[in-house]
Amino acid sequence: MPILLTGGGTAGHVLPNLAIADAISRDTKVFYIGSRDGLEGDLVKRAGIPFEYISVGKFRRYFDLRNFFDLFRIPFGIAQAWWKLGRIKPQLVFSKGGFVSFPVVVAAKLRGIPVLTHESDAILGLATRLIAPFADKVLLGFDINCPRGHFVGNPIRKELLAGNARTALKTCGFDGKRKVLLVMGGSTGSQQLNEIIAAEKSELIKHFDVVHVTGEGKGKVTRSKHYYSVPYIHEMADFLALASLALSRSGANALAELQTLQIPTLLYPLGAGSRGDQLANAQSAVAHSKLFKIADESKPALAQLLKLPQHPSKQLPNHALEKIVKIIKTYL
Repeated sequence: MPILLTGGGTAGHVLPNLAIADAISRDTKVFYIGSRDGLEGDLVKRAGIPFEYISVGKFRRYFDLRNFFDLFRIPFGIAQAWWKLGRIKPQLVFSKGGFVSFPVVVAAKLRGIPVLTHESDAILGLATRLIAPFADKVLLGFDINCPRGHFVGNPIRKELLAGNARTALKTCGFDGKRKVLLVMGGSTGSQQLNEIIAAEKSELIKHFDVVHVTGEGKGKVTRSKHYYSVPYIHEMADFLALASLALSRSGANALAELQTLQIPTLLYPLGAGSRGDQLANAQSAVAHSKLFKIADESKPALAQLLKLPQHPSKQLPNHALEKIVKIIKTYL
């Protein structure tokens, strides 16, 4: 009973799929279609899942000559996906969004294969809006209005709940006597957060040991007595277990992890030039928990971090993964 997963571009479109794959792989053969240039190829292959790529065209919301050329890549991607689906013969296509999903979903519809898609954010993304008319159900990470929508929440990987703080402490070289501030701006990093840390580092390390995830292609691994930076961490569980508090963007998957693990967080949602999804995500997080605060960007981060509440020792339950798997199994 094969199932095909698709989604890519950033880790946020891939990691939830890997959580789902891990939950269903004992009973179901899992395949993955992504893009050649996204993060998904490396992440999916690391998970041991058969991976294939197709041509991808991006729908940009602004004028760009690449929009013209991408119009031709989309039908080519649909044709590639149609052929690959005919060979794999999945009983279901599960889409996690990103522009690579659109050709796969259209091809699945043409072949009469059921489609489920999941939207992580509090505002429907462009890819989801394009995919939704072809989907049997749209699963939602936030309780928002959407045709054929079904609220399930955002899944997190089970291994994130069982991290070993001592392992991360050893990697960083910290002595364990201070609170640890985890700084993360998503898989590609955040220039804004990197600049904040650069400006305030000398003050921050007077109060915290700092783990700074700078983003792929941004910086290199560095270690000092109270500061550890790394471009990307493949296994976040140990570092999340080590964190006493966090400074983060407001991507839906990161918020789901931080909420479940109850890590007090100062949020810097994407602002100007974005579609507003991170701000909506952050506002929802703040409305549901006193552990989260949206940063006042006119003030230093340190002063705001020092006002965050203490890290509770208890985790919150997250049932999104089991809800999604239950729905998937109705199609297999």
